[in-house]
Amino acid sequence: MNSFERVLAALHGTPQTRPPFTLTLSLYGAKLTGCALADYYRHPERYAEGQMAVTELCAPDIIFSPFALPLEAEAFGSELKFLPCNPPNVRKPAGAFPLDTSPDVNSHPSLIYLRQSVRLLRKIFSEETPICGILTAPVDLPAIIMGVDSWIEALVLKPELARKILEVTGSHFVSMANALLEDGAAFIALPVMFTHPSLLYKRLIDELILPALTHSFKEVKGPIVFHHGGNPINSTLTDYLALPNVVAFAVDHRDTLAEARSIIGPGRLLLGNLNGPTLARLPPDEILAKVKGILTDRAGDPHFIFATSAADVPWDTPPELVKAIAETITAF
Repeated sequence: MNSFERVLAALHGTPQTRPPFTLTLSLYGAKLTGCALADYYRHPERYAEGQMAVTELCAPDIIFSPFALPLEAEAFGSELKFLPCNPPNVRKPAGAFPLDTSPDVNSHPSLIYLRQSVRLLRKIFSEETPICGILTAPVDLPAIIMGVDSWIEALVLKPELARKILEVTGSHFVSMANALLEDGAAFIALPVMFTHPSLLYKRLIDELILPALTHSFKEVKGPIVFHHGGNPINSTLTDYLALPNVVAFAVDHRDTLAEARSIIGPGRLLLGNLNGPTLARLPPDEILAKVKGILTDRAGDPHFIFATSAADVPWDTPPELVKAIAETITAF
């Protein structure tokens, strides 16, 4: 059984000897190949080489497209910076949201990079390993285009402006999602932050955010994975169950997997919940014990995919640890 077959089995709930697994190693490929990040996040060929090195190291069952959300903000006019050992970040937001224009997914260099990376990965991995296309949630994209404070101000004080902005980012999301699916992505995953009551009043989430997600998700021509976006998600999971085309939920490391399963029901995919960003800081024995604990907890769950939660696995994580995590899963 190859990785594609294993992931499909989890989607359909077919019992397997072990769950599929993936680790968020988008950035890590540059470490393995020694590629400068300014090249890695600009040249699809370098990114594909990095993911080939990831596969050689630990053979995950899902390969990610570039986890570099600021590239989409760059397409709207934000300026980027490249820091050592990290994905690109926004140096300067675009400022006022450009309501009258939207970047062309067929010509803008940043978006072409994302698309071409998926095309190359699909060509390399063929039907052996599924490619997950990573995109920015349409409700989060304004925050990295105009700045978090300005986006919250629009949501709270200028709801009509916020709706117009969400129409633009929603249309962009649909265009990019469907383009990546056509390019070879098996599904689309998006971390979603601005659905959490720690950031916004529940009224705004119900009146602006969830309707915007519903409108855009229903236009996507493929499955969607709803990612926790760095926040515990179990307390709000019920708000997302009716979103169109969502086949899976990736939960935070602070969420209880059993509780998440009880909320989403028996038939949808559940992903998680090893805390990826801490892998460079914790003792290896502690990490591997956590891996075994997650596997034991979900041993009877055929709709489960083991995954790291939150952002990229850090640059300084030892390759031996990444390999040991993979071996622990495959030997379970």
